[in-house]
Amino acid sequence: MKNNRFLFTTFIYGIAILLLMGIRVAASLGVFENLSDQAAEVVASVLTQVVIMLGIPLLMLLLIPRVKHETISIKQINQDIGWRKLSFKNVVLCFVLGICLYLFNLFVANIFSILLQSLGYQNKFYSSENVFMGYNGLLVAILLSAVLPGICEEFLHRGVLMGGLIKQFGVRRAVLFSSILFGLMHMNVGQFFYASILGWFMGMTVLASGSLWGSMIVHFTNNALATYFGYAKDLYIPGTKLLTYITSNSITLLLTILIVFIVIGEILRYMARDKFNRNLDSYTVRYLASQNHFNVEDFDRLKSALPTVLRTMPTWKATAAYVETFDQPQRTKPLERALFVAIYAMGIAVTILSFVWGTW
Repeated sequence: MKNNRFLFTTFIYGIAILLLMGIRVAASLGVFENLSDQAAEVVASVLTQVVIMLGIPLLMLLLIPRVKHETISIKQINQDIGWRKLSFKNVVLCFVLGICLYLFNLFVANIFSILLQSLGYQNKFYSSENVFMGYNGLLVAILLSAVLPGICEEFLHRGVLMGGLIKQFGVRRAVLFSSILFGLMHMNVGQFFYASILGWFMGMTVLASGSLWGSMIVHFTNNALATYFGYAKDLYIPGTKLLTYITSNSITLLLTILIVFIVIGEILRYMARDKFNRNLDSYTVRYLASQNHFNVEDFDRLKSALPTVLRTMPTWKATAAYVETFDQPQRTKPLERALFVAIYAMGIAVTILSFVWGTW
């Protein structure tokens, strides 16, 4: 499994994407039209999130190695996926990060929405009306649009996919490729841009915190806030006036985004530095091993110098350095490359088709 991690990962993700496209086609053919709006929403969420993005990939992670007469346990899968414990401090920081990313991505989404509308695009895929009503409806909506995506989409994209891409492409390209695929997975040009940007930050959160739980918390917080504000006006619950005030005044908005962007950078850097310091011995050994040069004197000198050097770097460069891996990217085989390109091509084709449909 380890020697074929990229092919294994790409195959699992490709199956998930094909199934998601199948659900979309089935919905467009009226398979769910006899269900009420509420029932259709629940069925679609369970199928896409629990079954396709979590259940089937997890089952494949367990069964495919057994076909090759290899043994694998849930504990090993947890380690490969990155389901590691988070300290209470990092849990709080991830919630704050989720709030900041919601505000930042709200700005990004509005910018791209204006751009798409100027090109004649209208989002025909999602209605702004709430399917579930009342306070109970809000709780159900948060479960379906925040809890399930926070767990299931992160398991597939930051756990299975990004984890499999890192050894193949290195950290930076793995985060980039997985975030773009996360955007394409929505199969809607209206969501592609901000979802890809959010995906990049969530990938960095996993690397900075050292745990998949980090991105799950960020994803949940972002989606929960979006759902909350979607119900706030109808239910007369707090927060609407503050959000309106921030977004209606250009100076306030730009100042908020500037502050939020700085806070996001500092949180990621703090978590990455904390993880780096806790694993400094391992980090130093891996670096020396990558240079094919190791002795006790080099180890002591580098261990003392690394923290000082990284503290002098700009926030984003230092954050990338803290989470960088020293594993050399592997050569992609033709079959692996073809499968990976095919997944990208499918996502791009459907996203472009959504734009064309939205301009009719």
